[in-house]
Amino acid sequence: MNMASNYQEDSDEGSNQQSSESCAEFNDSDTDSEAARDSGSESEEDAQTSSKRNVCMNYNRGHCRYGDKCRNEHICNDFLKDSCKFGAGCRLNHNVQSSSSRQGGRRSRPSSAEIETDEEFDGPYKWQLNIGKGWKNISNDHILEAQYSLPNIKGIKIYNTQAGVISIDFTKMRVLQKTNIKVRRMSAKDTEWLWYYRGDHCWYQYGEKGKASPIQSSKLEKKYQNNRRGSVKFTVDSTQYEISFKEMRQRNLSTGRKRRVRRRPKYEPSPNGGLRGITSQLKNMLSPSTNKTPEWQFKGKNQWYTFNNTGGCSVSSADIERCYQQNQTTMNFTVSGDSYTLDFAKMSQVNQKTKAERKVRRV
Repeated sequence: MNMASNYQEDSDEGSNQQSSESCAEFNDSDTDSEAARDSGSESEEDAQTSSKRNVCMNYNRGHCRYGDKCRNEHICNDFLKDSCKFGAGCRLNHNVQSSSSRQGGRRSRPSSAEIETDEEFDGPYKWQLNIGKGWKNISNDHILEAQYSLPNIKGIKIYNTQAGVISIDFTKMRVLQKTNIKVRRMSAKDTEWLWYYRGDHCWYQYGEKGKASPIQSSKLEKKYQNNRRGSVKFTVDSTQYEISFKEMRQRNLSTGRKRRVRRRPKYEPSPNGGLRGITSQLKNMLSPSTNKTPEWQFKGKNQWYTFNNTGGCSVSSADIERCYQQNQTTMNFTVSGDSYTLDFAKMSQVNQKTKAERKVRRV
């Protein structure tokens, strides 16, 4: 059964832009201490889970010296918490029945993650929710996929599901604050994956833009598929870097500085209208707000501003809404003589001279 859903993107904190070019105005705040928190020692939650099931944490760290003779279970601890981000590609055991004979009869639970599958379904992907009654398709999931394909989007809100409003964290592929609800994205095996790192002002695709990178997304993906907990080293202008797949971080081996890394699918347009279809779907979906006339806003440095045809701007919020209701995919306008293009599918505006991009929203 499909679930009628509305979507709202949650982008990186401090970002001023959203684009298919992967640009967002924010400072690179990744530090060694931040990365250490992400990949640090065993948490209280890990300890509780491993204690309840006698899970071998040395196996989870990749170095149990007892091997098959170990008294504890050799099973992925994150899988038991339904939070393994590697899904079917995890190198650790996800089979509860085979992990220990003392667990006889318990069935393995599906992982809330990326799943590459041979299962037949329409299109290159399928997003699903499990609210306790099995996996159900999310309707209009091409809208969700379009947001997921952008590296600067951390998550999304879905409205009007059977469980009400839910928030999905793309980076961990889980539902926030509702542990009884699971999410998964099934992916065709021929999906093209793109790799990005967060620069000082933008998300950059490896091998694209900025400094010429000797490593391409395709090479990173191949290495990743060979060992999802491994790492890759490369050199740019005599500086050596290392990408850790486990941490999803890039580290400058000279300075120790770390940057975030993200892996996102190349967006495949919907077969029923592509980006124009997305615009139409967004327009027709129910809004979680009241019946007031929608307002269009653009993101400034610290706050959102409503479009107003004063002060040099050639369009108002009402003008934009009119074009939106007519299913236009883009519209052009000027501000103090500078030309801009607003893209309804990407929900962004671009200065045609400087190429600077800002997010826009309809509230």
